[in-house]
Amino acid sequence: MILFKNKCCLRVLFWALAICTAILIFFFSSQISTESTYVSNSVTSAIAKIFVKGFDSMSDYDRYIVISSMNGFVRKAAHFSIYTVLAVFVTSALTTYPSLSIKLRILYSALICTAYASSDELHQYFVPGRSCEIRDVFIDFCGAVLGIIIVTLGLYIYNRKKIKC
Repeated sequence: MILFKNKCCLRVLFWALAICTAILIFFFSSQISTESTYVSNSVTSAIAKIFVKGFDSMSDYDRYIVISSMNGFVRKAAHFSIYTVLAVFVTSALTTYPSLSIKLRILYSALICTAYASSDELHQYFVPGRSCEIRDVFIDFCGAVLGIIIVTLGLYIYNRKKIKC
């Protein structure tokens, strides 16, 4: 059972959102290492201000140590999160095709997101100071799996409630 009544408009919307997310991923991957490090350090600093007591009153060296210790996790969480978002949009777009079974929607979503993650890592190989890491593809895949689960579970719950009414 499909959640959406106007499938065509939602199909275009979800594919557009998926493409915008893919462009954002490409933009971040195109940043040379110094730009990427600056962005991730800024995000990590903002997170540290929230979660590390007294961060603002620390010495520059202590703040540097905190940011350095958190930065790897923040970068991997960013990979995971953005691929979760990509998968939500791709899976949502695929739900607008009534001829696709749930298994095929899940498979196609996983394949599309994993193929994009692989091509993104390959792209990073050619960006100065960046690298191509299989580990990042795995993290991206795990994020995509979460996005697929969110949409699939959401549709399942919606359809179960709809049947009871």
